[in-house]
Amino acid sequence: MKNHYTIKNIGRLVILIAMVLTSSCRDYLDVVPEGTATLESAFTMRQHTMRYLYTCYSYLPTNRLGASLDIMGSDEVWVNDDPNNDIGIPRSASLIPRGLLTPSNDIMGKWSTYYTAIRDCNSFLEGIETYIVPDLPEYEREQWIAEVKVLKAYYHFLLMRQYGPIPIVKKNLPVSTDVAGVQVKRNTIDEVVNYIVELFDQAIPSLPASVRSEATDLGRLTLPIAVALKAQIMVTAASPLFNYNTEFAVMVNRDGTQLFPQDESQRAKKWQQAVDACREAIRVCVDSLGMKLYTYPGDPRYNLTDTIMQQMTLRNAFYEEWNNEVIWAETRGWVNALQNATLPVLNPLYQEQAGMHQSFSIPLQIAEMFYTENGVPIQEDNEWDYSTRYTLRRGTAEEGLYIRNGGETVRSNFEREPRFYAWLGFPQGIWYGSGQYDDSRASNLYSYPDIRGFRLTGPDASAREPTGYVPKKWIHHQTLQPVTSQISINNYIWPKYRLAELLLYYAEALNEADNSQAARQEAMKYADMVRERAGLEPIADAWGAHSNRPTKYTTQEGFREIIQQERLIELCFEGSRFWDLRRWKTAREVLNQPIQGWSVFNTDNVDIYKPRVIQNQRFGLKDYFWPIAESELTRNVNLVQSLGW
Repeated sequence: MKNHYTIKNIGRLVILIAMVLTSSCRDYLDVVPEGTATLESAFTMRQHTMRYLYTCYSYLPTNRLGASLDIMGSDEVWVNDDPNNDIGIPRSASLIPRGLLTPSNDIMGKWSTYYTAIRDCNSFLEGIETYIVPDLPEYEREQWIAEVKVLKAYYHFLLMRQYGPIPIVKKNLPVSTDVAGVQVKRNTIDEVVNYIVELFDQAIPSLPASVRSEATDLGRLTLPIAVALKAQIMVTAASPLFNYNTEFAVMVNRDGTQLFPQDESQRAKKWQQAVDACREAIRVCVDSLGMKLYTYPGDPRYNLTDTIMQQMTLRNAFYEEWNNEVIWAETRGWVNALQNATLPVLNPLYQEQAGMHQSFSIPLQIAEMFYTENGVPIQEDNEWDYSTRYTLRRGTAEEGLYIRNGGETVRSNFEREPRFYAWLGFPQGIWYGSGQYDDSRASNLYSYPDIRGFRLTGPDASAREPTGYVPKKWIHHQTLQPVTSQISINNYIWPKYRLAELLLYYAEALNEADNSQAARQEAMKYADMVRERAGLEPIADAWGAHSNRPTKYTTQEGFREIIQQERLIELCFEGSRFWDLRRWKTAREVLNQPIQGWSVFNTDNVDIYKPRVIQNQRFGLKDYFWPIAESELTRNVNLVQSLGW
């Protein structure tokens, strides 16, 4: 496999190497975790302390392999779960929507991992406050303390998001602590959130606006990252799963302490706190630092059409490294194995697949989630015949840069919004790039010739469960199959947090905090920024002119539905859907729907384009939070199990 590295990429490898070196640091940190001599050895010189700092970073979750809970744990992408089929990507998370999570098999559970991370953060903070590092400047010392406080807060948040109420660990317990002293209990949701916010507020004043060295420090915490994360946390804490969740009122500690807040009068207050946090994050990111939604500047070699320019804006917003809307990105490795496992065979000259697993499929309900070209849901558009969506149609010259002229495909692939074509691959759909970059003749661009492009033969065939759609969003437009036996991957880093997400958080919070038309007008302004970049009309214009629910956007409930769908579309395949469906408490409705795809193993299109059930999902009330492992409950009798487990 050939990998392409730009000068910018090579420089960023330094931080990756530094984090690999933390293994030598952990040898002496973990032998006697609380031993004075062991801790002191990490603070004798700046280089050792930096290694310890990177240890604190090393627990951050990553999506770059596609193996994360965020990507594979819901209904957004689908893979065959047979462990005997090697697709180069771990698939444990794909067992979650199949209902295989149990207290004794806490698939992708991060309880031990994140508490180990918190312990290391506490040890770092204790050590840097106790010992003097002679060659560490004071400004850098304060910055490192701030970074670790944010990391510590973030690990608490990740635990809360997965397990609900959790024990807060403000300081590591001394080795001499007796058995009773380590029998900690769950803190309430309000206590956890307040402590997280306290750490953020302590850290934010000491964080720089940007990293000092792009060659070595990209990915480390900065002011814009911290304020954006705080906004995310406040929106999550205000959401129905955590804010006045009456279904979880029965979850209490052994002493009777109620763990989920039940004061309905505080509901709007928490949303207002989320509004304030989002507003401050936007002030820092946009007003102070000049961040903005990405637009593709063009390629001087080609005079691209508006259609392809729009698609490149949408595709590059995701994978162009540190573009002007990326707030935080994953810098510990490249998105390459994921591309290798996803890229379909586009070049008709090279059909041998070259180990291209084509393993990730997009369920039919995700494809149907995208809007029509009028910017409204397909079932609401009064100009788009929803009842005929599964009939066949042939592309014309008018659709030539979206669908192959003359190519036969299903009606639901026509007259869809630009994000549908930019981020989904499907038979007869034009795939700009991968070696073909001049769009002056649409016939020169790649597409699947027909559904058979999804049907592998040979050793990789059983590793797939094709639906008829693939996540084009993950594939860099310069990744290609240049010859029969190779795939040339253009690496990029995974964006963990984009400005578009922050804008949509703000729009959501505004609508929830204040049920007034003025608040919704303000919220629409920020949602419309994302829609405009996607080539869509403003919400009011689109619904007023094209929807069979023309006043939907004027009510709090209707706008909630709109902003939730807008988030699911804009952030698709980036790891947000898994958590959004939970915090909104819509997962029981959405994740009990069957996973469907086209009947791709038939031979004629009339039979192929019929929905087939691939898997029946299961999601109940208890599935909103992970169970605590039985071994943890045995060791600590004060811990109560998650509700329903």
